[in-house]
Amino acid sequence: MKVAQLRENLTWVGPSVKEIMWQYKEIFEHGCYDVIQLPEQPFVVDVGANIGLFMLFVRQRQESAEILAFEPMPEPARSLLHNIEHYGWPKITLHQCALGREDEADVPFTYYPLLPGNSTRYPEQKELQKSVLYDFEPTDYIDRLHSGYEVRVDVRRLSSFLPDDRRIDLLKIDVEGAELDILLGIDQSHWALIDQVVIEVQDLAGRLEDMCDLLIQHGLRPTVMQAPMIPSAIVTYVVYADRLPT
Repeated sequence: MKVAQLRENLTWVGPSVKEIMWQYKEIFEHGCYDVIQLPEQPFVVDVGANIGLFMLFVRQRQESAEILAFEPMPEPARSLLHNIEHYGWPKITLHQCALGREDEADVPFTYYPLLPGNSTRYPEQKELQKSVLYDFEPTDYIDRLHSGYEVRVDVRRLSSFLPDDRRIDLLKIDVEGAELDILLGIDQSHWALIDQVVIEVQDLAGRLEDMCDLLIQHGLRPTVMQAPMIPSAIVTYVVYADRLPT
């Protein structure tokens, strides 16, 4: 684990200092989640929790938040647990598994040690990103960033973990290609409890439209924004959706 100094009196631990700084700028300087509105004592589900910087954002908005988090990659999960313990955050539950449309055992994922936040079940989907980034950095450097190894993890449905009698004030998903899989693993009864969703999605094979259609079907109103700090040719967006008034 490496340590990054984010600002005075704020350090953060993770596998890559460069990525810690990048994620911090994306969230806290470029405001990719600023549209989110949280009530007092919110219940937040953080899918793809990585090293916990989104949790920091949530707790700065509402310190009383209860967070149900999922992070399948061992190195980011260890960093996340360290950060939670270091700052003494209560009411956080972490499950070290992946999520999908159905339960599966021992599923291969690709972990990128130099780019851990890009680790994915679908490494073939990184080819567009790599080809675009070749225009910004030397080819061998981009290839090295995207050099990974296999990690096998169990996949569960999100509804397996959700209470049946509690509103979900915010569902955040950042999972590098498995976004629709996760949404399709939510039962109808749980959809009715979700008030806000924010998802980072790369628009490959019409995925953005499919996701927005699914959110609309479940009574949510999507807004699509260009993801900050990511070249537009990588076609990556932040989708925010809130529940339509009844």
